[in-house]
Amino acid sequence: IASGMIFIIGMETVVDLYGQDPAQAATVWSAIDPVFEGLGGGVELVGGLWVLLVSWAALQTGGLPRVLNYFGLVIGVAGIITVVPTLGELGAMVFGLGQIVWFVWLGIDMLRRSSSVTAQKPNAMLAKS
Repeated sequence: IASGMIFIIGMETVVDLYGQDPAQAATVWSAIDPVFEGLGGGVELVGGLWVLLVSWAALQTGGLPRVLNYFGLVIGVAGIITVVPTLGELGAMVFGLGQIVWFVWLGIDMLRRSSSVTAQKPNAMLAKS
């Protein structure tokens, strides 16, 4: 979020400045761009690791459908390879679009499971202890 906000606000500043002084706009952008990139502009290492580890853990426990877990492993690896400059764009496309599909699929699976799971009443839980 921070990366995106810096990019949006920085771009707005650069666009406004460009009409008055293009050289100054370029200087401002050369200061904003490294901050944006450093905060994760296009590098999805943390998100990729998260999806990879969640999918791996679910694969080990059987907590989610196997196909979803394998898909998550692929998506996680795609996020991780965004740190490789020559593979960054490909990884970002696969990760970005794939993560949308993965989250929707995960949500649908969780909703289906929640409708089949019945919660115990608090009093019933206390009576067992």
